[in-house]
Amino acid sequence: MVGLSDKQSGFCATRTESPRFGEVMYRYTDKIVLKRSVSWRFVPPQDCIDAGVVTRQTFKDGRTARYEIPRLIKLVDSFRKGDIAAGNIGHKSTILQIYKYYVTTNHFKSLEITSQNNYNSTMLSIINTYISSKCFGSIKIKDLNAIQCTEAYEEWVKCGSVAKANRCSRILSLLINYCISIDIIRHNPLSKIKKKTHTPVSVVWLSSQVEKFLDSAFSQFEWRNVGLIALMCYEWGQRPNDIRLLEWPSINFDEAKIKIKQSKRGATVELPIATETLAMLRQQHIDWGFQPYVVPHKRPSDGAYRPLTRVQIPNLANEIKINAELPLELKIGGLRKSVIVEMIDAGVDHLQIMSVTGHQNPSSLGPYQKHTFSSAKSALDRRNNNE
Repeated sequence: MVGLSDKQSGFCATRTESPRFGEVMYRYTDKIVLKRSVSWRFVPPQDCIDAGVVTRQTFKDGRTARYEIPRLIKLVDSFRKGDIAAGNIGHKSTILQIYKYYVTTNHFKSLEITSQNNYNSTMLSIINTYISSKCFGSIKIKDLNAIQCTEAYEEWVKCGSVAKANRCSRILSLLINYCISIDIIRHNPLSKIKKKTHTPVSVVWLSSQVEKFLDSAFSQFEWRNVGLIALMCYEWGQRPNDIRLLEWPSINFDEAKIKIKQSKRGATVELPIATETLAMLRQQHIDWGFQPYVVPHKRPSDGAYRPLTRVQIPNLANEIKINAELPLELKIGGLRKSVIVEMIDAGVDHLQIMSVTGHQNPSSLGPYQKHTFSSAKSALDRRNNNE
């Protein structure tokens, strides 16, 4: 009789010749395999079940049990040795195999749909990157090193941009950190590479430019919905993507407030609606209330009503800017930044700003802090008034 044991876990098994099967079968001191009169019950340790390595199973057929039970025992043994981890992935798994498993986890499913889509598209670029004539997705996680990560990063910069490279690096790092959290590997090789600095292009709008844009947008019916999106972005300091997806139940006309669930971090904010904006939304509801979206687009292919797409908004916005003789570098997404900068310049408390923007940490407002004359004057005036 040969003994198999794991000193740390207390896992112990013995094997002996079984006259019923005529070959090696296992009997465990912790009763992982229970023999019934006409069946065999496989009851693995709870930690193996929680990790998704194996499940409890009952075998009524001796031929099936003879084949399956040793296979399941090997899985348990490999898990205890660290060769495999949650979901049958381990340090020998490839980047592609790990990502295929990761998208089935609760960690990934808890993300907003927009984030899931962004992660999937970015990971597709990462996996299909070739370095030294090798597909990045085929590299085993245990073999991934800083040299390979650096080569991949340079490839992302060359084939795309610094912004794309940093985004790929960030998503890949998320996957690697997940592997660290389930003890597949211990270190993140991406932490050793030197990334290039990317400064997002986001021009702050002047209030006069916003006014000119809205006047132009509301002058023509085909621009009206883009104008309404811009108005709501500027009034509430929200992202265009969240505004374009708004549905009528989000608006409380009686209390003049709106509830927005932000797609980027999942934060929910409740904001007041100004009197003039409320009147415009009431009219919008009269015109478009028969379908679910606040600022809809009728799709030509099938006549279905859908939100304006990410491409349609900037294209229509450029038409409006040309008509209003405004700089094309002004972006609808920059309206959120403009609102935050205006609130900071006005001396609004950071916690109050966060209740509008949905930021979870005051440090996130740092990039919006500008060293302007108006903010400096406000600070000095406050100091002088307190003397």
